[in-house]
Order: sequence, then structure tokens, then C-alpha cells
Amino acid sequence: MITPRLESERLILRTFTETDVEDVFNGWETDPEVAKYMMWQSHNDINKTKEWIEMEIGRISSEDWFRWAVEEKSTGDLLGTCLIYFNQEDNAFVLGYNLSKRYWNKGFTTEAMKEVVKFAKDILKLKKISASYSVENPASGKVMEKLGMRYIRDCDYVCNGGSIHTKGRTYEIELN
Repeated sequence: MITPRLESERLILRTFTETDVEDVFNGWETDPEVAKYMMWQSHNDINKTKEWIEMEIGRISSEDWFRWAVEEKSTGDLLGTCLIYFNQEDNAFVLGYNLSKRYWNKGFTTEAMKEVVKFAKDILKLKKISASYSVENPASGKVMEKLGMRYIRDCDYVCNGGSIHTKGRTYEIELN
């Protein structure tokens, strides 16, 4: 299935294109504060961002990996990214997201992820999805709660390319 375009009141969720490289690099990939609790490390080389975008474009037709560029409708600004993917280790579909720091605390993440959850339920016909966050990043946990997810268990949380090991929390939502 080709990753579909999704829309909410303020946002367009679309696939990445090669023209997004500079916006991604300058928007969040070079910001260690954004990367601190992500699986990846911030990029200090635009070529790494270009490779990442090429990899994401190559996954557009995947059956188990759906990533979107999050764009603000009114401005066309690229705010960040969100995804749902099948995690082999957990044998479950998992949510992920990150936004450029200047767009934090404006409700954009929750708004985008509500569309992803709806996609998971209505299109993928999933019964359950999960997500984890670092306890040092409580804003991410608030997003999960706003999505209707509930706490399941504590977990180990490895982030920033493996350079940070911390405690995390796993949340789930059952989709009826």
C-alpha cells in the first residue's frame, strides 16, 4: 500500500520528497534537543539527511512502514514527521513522532497522531497499537494520553543513536 496523504484541520500529512532535504535538516535534524529522545542522532551533515529522505521515499510502498511529513496547511511549513510501523521485536505496530522545536506545545503532534491512529484503525484495520517514550520527556507521554492510550508498563528506553539509556513507559490503545 502506498502511504496515503492524510489531512486534519490544520495539517497535511504527506510523503517526503527530495525537495524536503533542507527543511528537514534545518528544521529538526540538526537540533540535538529534538534528537535527544529519538532513536536517531541529530545530523551534522546534510548528506545524511538526504540519505534518510531517500530511504523514506523507498519505503512509500511498504506494507509495514508508513511515515509522513507533517506540513502546516496555512503556511506550507514542514513541522516534523510522524509514523506507524511494525516493530518485529514487539510483534506490534508502533507510533513515532517528532517536531521541530519551534512547533512544540501548539497541539500539532496530537492533531497529526489522531489522523495516524484513525488510519491505523480504518485502513490498516489494526486492533491495537503501542508507543513508548522516555520518562525524561513527559510531553510525549501527554500526547499518548490525549490519543486515548493507556500506560502498560515501564521499559528500557534507548535513544540518541544508542548514546542515551534511560527509563521509559509503554502505552497502548485498543482500536475497536
